[in-house]
Amino acid sequence: MRNEDALMYVVTGDIHYENISRDNLDRFREAYTTLVTSPAQQALFLDTPVAYVWDDHDFGGSNSNSTSAAKMAARLAYRENVPHYDLAAGEGNEPIYTAFDIGDIRFVMTDSRSVRDAEDHPDGGKSLLGAAQREWLKDQLLKGSRDYRLVVLVSAVPWIAPEDAARDDWGGYATERAELANFIADNGITNLMMLAGDAHMLAIDDGTNTDYSDSGSGGFPLLHAAALDRPGSVKGGPYSEGAYPGAGQYGLVTFRYEGDSLTVDMAGRNWEGDTLVAFSFRVPSALATPENRP
Repeated sequence: MRNEDALMYVVTGDIHYENISRDNLDRFREAYTTLVTSPAQQALFLDTPVAYVWDDHDFGGSNSNSTSAAKMAARLAYRENVPHYDLAAGEGNEPIYTAFDIGDIRFVMTDSRSVRDAEDHPDGGKSLLGAAQREWLKDQLLKGSRDYRLVVLVSAVPWIAPEDAARDDWGGYATERAELANFIADNGITNLMMLAGDAHMLAIDDGTNTDYSDSGSGGFPLLHAAALDRPGSVKGGPYSEGAYPGAGQYGLVTFRYEGDSLTVDMAGRNWEGDTLVAFSFRVPSALATPENRP
């Protein structure tokens, strides 16, 4: 991964598997210390900038949500130990969702654990994001569609999944997912892709299966990239380009400017450098100029 010479390493959650389930700030500090002093990972972190948002195992334990006793310590330890962009909810004991730019590309990173299940969705069912983060996300998607060439939405859990209230992914929050999908479709947001985590697999969808809107016009390309050193597993789906469970895997997204268009190459690779799955799409736009390209 280090040899890819990437602009940034995006971590979509489960950066460690300490499963800390109590309000103990020192335990989270220890977990981060163990992580960054592991020789291979340390070499990567020293060489490549990191943008990281948690999932369950590095927040409060398996399938954890807003009721986790570790929530306060997790939030405080993140702010203390993790380099991060300005957090939209503030630098106190709040969720860690954030957005930032690289050139004319907007990265939007959501927190799918901090406020999960803290409130019901107004149209019924549970809420994964909560009202404040959901409205912030809509604003980011609109801003991205107007002011940026591409929006990269980071979700720590799978988006493509069957509707089932018991699921730990977006399938368990189908009402909220449909609201966001309809927002994307109704506002004509077409410059969107997603990076998703949690599933221990490489998987790509070309937008065929990501559309949960009523109109059928809210789809977008999606890349799953995992797992570094955990056993393989398949979650969610189907994925147009297939799913490849396994360890020692990572994703690579390459942005290629060609005249007035942007081509995005998504690839899933293993530790030997073999490409297991790939897909490219084009994002035409008049927004980008040579001055603000990455």
